[in-house]
Amino acid sequence: MRSFGDASETVRCCDATGTEEFRTMTENHMKDSRTLITELQSEIDRVIGPYLEGVENFALVDFPNHPNVGDSAIWLGEETYLEQKLGRAPSYVCTYDTWEKEHFEKAVPVGPILIHGGGNFGDLWPSHQEFRLRLLSEFPDRQIIQLPQTIHFSSKASLKRAADIINSHKNFLILVRDVQSLNVARKEFKATVDLCPDMAFCLGSQSSRAAITRKLLLLLRTDHEKVEQERSRPLPNFAAVEDWLTEQRGLGKWLFLKALLQTFLLVFKGRMPSELDVRIRWFHLLASNRVARGMKQVGSSAYVITDRLHTHIFCVLLNVPHSVLDNNYGKISTFVDAWSKPFERLAKPLSTSVDEAVATFLDICKGSPAPTDQR
Repeated sequence: MRSFGDASETVRCCDATGTEEFRTMTENHMKDSRTLITELQSEIDRVIGPYLEGVENFALVDFPNHPNVGDSAIWLGEETYLEQKLGRAPSYVCTYDTWEKEHFEKAVPVGPILIHGGGNFGDLWPSHQEFRLRLLSEFPDRQIIQLPQTIHFSSKASLKRAADIINSHKNFLILVRDVQSLNVARKEFKATVDLCPDMAFCLGSQSSRAAITRKLLLLLRTDHEKVEQERSRPLPNFAAVEDWLTEQRGLGKWLFLKALLQTFLLVFKGRMPSELDVRIRWFHLLASNRVARGMKQVGSSAYVITDRLHTHIFCVLLNVPHSVLDNNYGKISTFVDAWSKPFERLAKPLSTSVDEAVATFLDICKGSPAPTDQR
C-alpha cells in the first residue's frame, strides 16, 4: 500500500480478492497552492513510476487536436512528466484519426502505448473511445497504459461492449482520477486499476503574466457536459461570462509551419528530421498555445466561478480564489473530493448553482475590499 502520510485519507475498495486501499487527499488539512501541487505530483510519480521501469521506447497517442484548453494542459503535463521520468520524447504520437499501425510498429517495436488522459473514457465522446477500443483489440498482448481518466457510461450496452474488449486484453492498466470511476472500473473490468491525480498538475505552480483586469470571471461550459440552470437574479454588471473553446483562425497551419522550421534546424545538429519530429513539435506548439491562452484567461481574473475541471486546476496552479460547480455527471465534484478539496482558496462547500456561487463571491467581497491577489 502506498503511503501519503498525514496528507491523505484511505479509500477502501473491496473485490473478490479482498480489500485494497487507495489514497486520496483529505479535506481536513488546508493547503496552499505550492504544497498541494507538490504532493499531487509526488502521488502521480508514486502511481505511474513503477509501470515505466526499464521503458525506452513508447507511444503517446490520442493528442487532443481541438481548442479545449484543459485537454492540452493534460498533454503538456504528460509530456513534462515523461521527459523528466524517462529523459526522452515519445517515439510515436498521433491523434485518434491519424493513427497508422505500420508506422507505430516501426517506431515502437517494443514498448508500451500510453493513451492520453482526460474525460473521454465512456460513451460521451465516441471517437476517442472507439480509438481506445481499437488499440486494445489490435494489440492484445502489448502493454497499454491509460493515463488518468474519468469514466462515464450512459448506456449499459456501451459499457458491456467496452468490458468485453478490455477483459480480453492481457496487459492493460487503467488509471482513474476519482473514486466513482475507480468503483466502475473495478466492478466491470479485469484490468489493473489505480487511482491517480490529473496529469495537468505536472505543469507545476504557475505565475500569471496577465494583469488582473476583471473582478469576476464565470468560465462555464457551452458543450454537452454543461448543466442548464435558471438564474433567479441578474449577474453583477462587472461579471465576465466566457468559455475557452475559441482560438485564432488558422492557428494550426501557422504553428505547423513553425514546427517545420524548428525541426529543420536539427540539420545543423547533424540529424535529418523526420515526419515524426515535425508532428511531435507541432503537437507541443498547439498544446502550449492553448494552455497559454487559458492561463491568461484565468490569470487575468480576481475571482473565478467555473464548471470546468481544468479551470479549477488552473486556479490551483495560479493560486486564484474560486468557486466550483459540477458538470452534468459529477466529474468535478468527484475529482475535488479525491484530490483538491484541501486547496485553501477553493470556496467550500461546492456551489450547486451559479446564483449560489455568485452569492459566495459577494460575501467574500463584503469581508474585504476585493479578493486579494496572492500570486
